[in-house]
Amino acid sequence: MKKIIFAVLIMLCSCYMVEAQVCKISNSNDNVEVFSASIVDGSKVVVTVGNDSQDISANVTVTVVVTYESANYTKTYFGKKVARPNTETAIEIPIATTYVDRKPTSVKVESISGTKCQ
Repeated sequence: MKKIIFAVLIMLCSCYMVEAQVCKISNSNDNVEVFSASIVDGSKVVVTVGNDSQDISANVTVTVVVTYESANYTKTYFGKKVARPNTETAIEIPIATTYVDRKPTSVKVESISGTKCQ
């Protein structure tokens, strides 16, 4: 019985795992990685990225999908910013406060890319 419960738990957990969004900086072992994304005040998305390089800045673009009070209503937004070396950077993306008379409820990062990314 314990094995069955354990197997079910693993299957449930695997449905909610999210693949990390990472931008590998060309010609280095460095990355810019998405740490978090959240809706703030219903009017913007703040995406936090971290650059683990000691000396390379990277212009990055993040693509997010915002869901509005129903899985049937989504909009895609983009934001750009320079991710400075060895620090976290907040990328603020203005969003519509309503879409088809619905308020934003969740956000998902679709991708991170940049000119220095592989």
